[in-house]
Amino acid sequence: MSEKRSSLASVLLTVTLLLPPAVCSAEDRIVTIHPNPNFAVDGLVVGGPVAPNSAAYRRYRCTPSEQYLDFTRCNQSNIKDGVRVSGTILHGSNLLAWYVNKQVTPAYFTPSEVETEIERLSRRFGVAPQIYRLPDNSEFPAAVIVTFGGIKLQPLNVRELSILAQGKSPKAGILVDFLNDFRRSAASRLPVYRLGGSEGFAWIANYDQEGKGSLRFFAADPSHMKRGASEDSSSDPERAGNVMTPLETHPQITPPSEETSQRPAFMVAMESVGGIYQVPIRINDTITLDAIVDSGASDVSVPADVVMTLMRSKTISADDFLESKTYTLADGSKVPSERFVIRSLRVGNRTLENVAASIASVNAQILLGQSFLSRFKSWSIDNQKHGLILN
Repeated sequence: MSEKRSSLASVLLTVTLLLPPAVCSAEDRIVTIHPNPNFAVDGLVVGGPVAPNSAAYRRYRCTPSEQYLDFTRCNQSNIKDGVRVSGTILHGSNLLAWYVNKQVTPAYFTPSEVETEIERLSRRFGVAPQIYRLPDNSEFPAAVIVTFGGIKLQPLNVRELSILAQGKSPKAGILVDFLNDFRRSAASRLPVYRLGGSEGFAWIANYDQEGKGSLRFFAADPSHMKRGASEDSSSDPERAGNVMTPLETHPQITPPSEETSQRPAFMVAMESVGGIYQVPIRINDTITLDAIVDSGASDVSVPADVVMTLMRSKTISADDFLESKTYTLADGSKVPSERFVIRSLRVGNRTLENVAASIASVNAQILLGQSFLSRFKSWSIDNQKHGLILN
């Protein structure tokens, strides 16, 4: 690693959690330090007051928030030696800050530096992190989202992703993605999340094969950040209000019925591709595609572009979406995913209704998981006849 790259990395990987009063003067500080600083960025503690008359605060451009009622959003950005450092503060009318964000582009990492920083933050906070990794793909950089405390990530739905991909705002509050580029993520069918939960900290980094990427980290307490009345509360799980609960608005997942369990077994021809069995399935009587038979997948998994096709064909609607769920991948990483109900899923001559499915990235393969397979009394694979036997 070059001297320039090494020094830059050491700066970028530093997150200030405690800023003793002796370190800087009142004029330089953004805030008066909160007596219990658990999560902070550059000395500004979540729940602590900003100092509007300080020189540091005056470097920000502040305007009323368009999405959070009675909140002010402050932004500042500067470029030095080709590196852009930007910051955002969201504070209430009482001047208490509930979101403090910093982003650095470009930032440089090695895989070991990323893991070292995650370990350092874990020791600093004294809590285990939630780690989400972008699956390896040559089209995208290596990327990781790490959260601490009460931070929750709630996947945007397909409609919101479509709006975001057009360069417009889905009005979904503060967003988080792997690339630190919401529009690119949405256009590439990668996950984009809205911020939810309670007090915590998030650290997001990505880097290409040369180690070049971007870094974002923030401290926030979303439980204190109330969305404006003009927002569509039905799109925000944090604000249920008088909106019907998921059990009222979404179809129930149908358990195996007596009729299904009494029907005779049948076999569906499969094709072996690279030693992996695939079987044709038809979704909502609209599109037929090959799916991998995967008993290790808890739900049927459908790529986002297929879901978009189903939405355009009007065979799924907003009422078909379920609560999101966090899935554990084969490598042990955890990825939140939006879920929906497949109204009809046909395999061979057998059709099941109301099958739960997760939404995967556009580059993923369709998986025929347990939300379909477990609906049968038994199932097996005939290796000699290359068939899926469903009973």
